[in-house]
Amino acid sequence: MNKTAMEVLGLSKTYKRTGLPVYRNLREDIRLWWKRLKGVFGRQQTGTFHALQNIRFSLEKGDVLGVIGRNGAGKSTLLKILAGIVKPDSGTVTYQGRLVSILELGVGFHPDLTGRENVFLNGMLLGIPRKNIEQRFDEIVSFSELGGAIEEPVKHYSSGMYLRLAFSVFTHFEADILLLDEVMAVGDLAFRQKSHRQISTLANTGTTIIIVSHDPEQIKGLCNKCLWIESGEVAAFGTPSEVVDAYIEKCFFKEGGILQESDMLMERHQTTWGKGLRIMDEIVMLRFSCKAADKTIDAEITTSDDIEIVMEFQKLHDDHAIDLGISILSLYGAWVLADSSGMYTKFDGVVRRSGTYIARCIVPAGRINFGIYQLGLLISREEALIYQDQALLNLKIRYEDAPGVKGHLAGHAGSLVKPPGIWDIQYLT
Repeated sequence: MNKTAMEVLGLSKTYKRTGLPVYRNLREDIRLWWKRLKGVFGRQQTGTFHALQNIRFSLEKGDVLGVIGRNGAGKSTLLKILAGIVKPDSGTVTYQGRLVSILELGVGFHPDLTGRENVFLNGMLLGIPRKNIEQRFDEIVSFSELGGAIEEPVKHYSSGMYLRLAFSVFTHFEADILLLDEVMAVGDLAFRQKSHRQISTLANTGTTIIIVSHDPEQIKGLCNKCLWIESGEVAAFGTPSEVVDAYIEKCFFKEGGILQESDMLMERHQTTWGKGLRIMDEIVMLRFSCKAADKTIDAEITTSDDIEIVMEFQKLHDDHAIDLGISILSLYGAWVLADSSGMYTKFDGVVRRSGTYIARCIVPAGRINFGIYQLGLLISREEALIYQDQALLNLKIRYEDAPGVKGHLAGHAGSLVKPPGIWDIQYLT
């Protein structure tokens, strides 16, 4: 039995540059009109733009492919070609079954028609028999949480209501292949969770799904394959953990130290302030760094290493006691770990006298999964937070087998933390 759902071979697409801006305001329109009268346009950027070059990949039934890349990399162009909206200059796309694309939520919705009427309209546009639409109608309305509003014209809907109905319609009709372009963040948190479950359910029942998203955690959580497009070309294709981490590393670690206006030098594992960072006339931060314990500061940090975080600072006065804290967040703001000297009685009043201090915090090995994180600093005075920066450093942790644990699967990238589990498996009969 052929399990291949879609095969893409050598897709390329080139656009011509006209030299004219696509989006203009009134002033620019008047300027262009005046130049036309004078017969002078000035020097304009013309030529060709390679949106896609030799894109190749293959998907099996039930695969969920995440497509990542910077703005303008060619992601949306790829989905438009797969959907048959744009014709490629070269290459082929072959697939089996019905393909449904959601490249822009609400396309095909008529504002003067009710939600009910739009459900049937879009179903028929997709080639779904009316009887089948009627069978799924109550399920679509229930999923969208619109209730009685389904009988109102959609032009009266809020943006959230509009998005919920559109997502519900397109994910509840039978499709063998589903294309989603930046539409997974619809609705509130509860609806997003429900949407994620719906995508997983569709994949588990054999629907092949392609998702374009700028959210690496979403790609890791929903997809089993990942395609990274860079300047119209395939930069990487493989498992989400490997491809996403390679993409993020290029985005966040491609340059060396960054010197900002505040005289703050941000390097790979260390942030220093040339003149010191003065905080509330209490302390002056001099250095904030992290490294693998017992290694040099330039060495890579792995899941098998204790992580040593060092803060060097000057206390300016003898009056108030200071507590120091650290935070580790995912790149998209999920809190992974936080700790403070103020949580331990032995540090009560330790940082009170004026002078120079060095504080160290050790995060034991094996607590945080491999990936890239934000490392931040928190400072409190008498239990009141007076400073926090959650992104002083970008911290990369590489997976390494721990004693008694083997294989890449042991560091499954779907989680932010991964301490060793305690398992027991018994054969009963």
